[in-house]
Amino acid sequence: MARRTGNNEPGVNMDSLMDALTNVVAVLILILILLQVDVGQAVDKLLGDLKPASPEQIEQSKKQLTQVNQQLDKQKAMLNAPAPKPEDIDKVEADLALLEKSLKDSSVKLLEINKVKQLLATNQKLADEEKSKTDLILSEINRIKALLDQTPIPKAPQPTVVKIPNSREIPTKANIYYCYIIKDQAHLVDPITAKKMVMDEFNANERLLFREFIKIKGKPDTRVYDQDKVVKFYEQKNLMVRSQSISVPYNRPWTKMSMVITLDPEKGDASLVDMEQPKGRFYNICYKVKSYFDCVLIFKVNPNGFATYLKAREIADSLNIPCGWEIDGNTVLKQTLDFQVNRLEQPPEQKAPAGPPAIPAPKRKLD
Repeated sequence: MARRTGNNEPGVNMDSLMDALTNVVAVLILILILLQVDVGQAVDKLLGDLKPASPEQIEQSKKQLTQVNQQLDKQKAMLNAPAPKPEDIDKVEADLALLEKSLKDSSVKLLEINKVKQLLATNQKLADEEKSKTDLILSEINRIKALLDQTPIPKAPQPTVVKIPNSREIPTKANIYYCYIIKDQAHLVDPITAKKMVMDEFNANERLLFREFIKIKGKPDTRVYDQDKVVKFYEQKNLMVRSQSISVPYNRPWTKMSMVITLDPEKGDASLVDMEQPKGRFYNICYKVKSYFDCVLIFKVNPNGFATYLKAREIADSLNIPCGWEIDGNTVLKQTLDFQVNRLEQPPEQKAPAGPPAIPAPKRKLD
């Protein structure tokens, strides 16, 4: 309630103002109390969260404090130091100019070093590429060497030496037998027995094969047989001697026919393995040939059968069989028959040789 003054004069009423100020002060005091409470709690919480420092941490903090104080003393000394003299400044500026020049020169050298490094990198790349190629070549060389180490060294065959001693003539009335040597097989060919077989068949059927007589003045008549009938006749007979076939083929332009003995290269009468046996088939063949009257054995050697020939010749020589040899790659033997046939066509015209006369073949001899 507003106070009244002692007198009756109306005055200024200060009660409302005092009430307002009192309320404001009260609010401020309340806020201050709350702030103090919050600060106290925050301090307590902060101090409560802090962990007590160990002696090592305290010692380290003291050292750091000492270092900070020393740096601070140095900075204070520098601040209290006298100002540099003009000549000292000039000297520093001169040193700075030299340093800048040196730095510029170093920059130029640094650029040159960078170029050298780039060149080195390029050369190194080329060197790496060449090294890769070299490594590939070396690996291929090593692979080939390994293959060579695994490859067996071929052994050269033993040299074949054929010596020809002083030759001698074959007797005129000798009965010649042949031994064909093909690879590792020996084939005994008996043309005497084969011809007898052919002529026996011919003589038994001569009347059927006869064609005509040819009269020659002052000489006996010549009997001529039909060539076509002769060939067809022997085709039906299928004559064989072991694995050797005997045939009488056409000889159209001529009046003489031949028997042909054909060999089977794979089916011989004796092999090289058999020749190593003291009582093998080849020994028996040689004994049989030796028993023939006036026998001569001619070896016809195929170039692929020299090793077999040497062994066969050794056996024949040990039995004292008269022998000779010649190179022959054929598998047939021809011999002329003793009868005359008609021509089936005219013989080709024989022309005189343009060059020098042919050298006659060497005469067959024994060695």
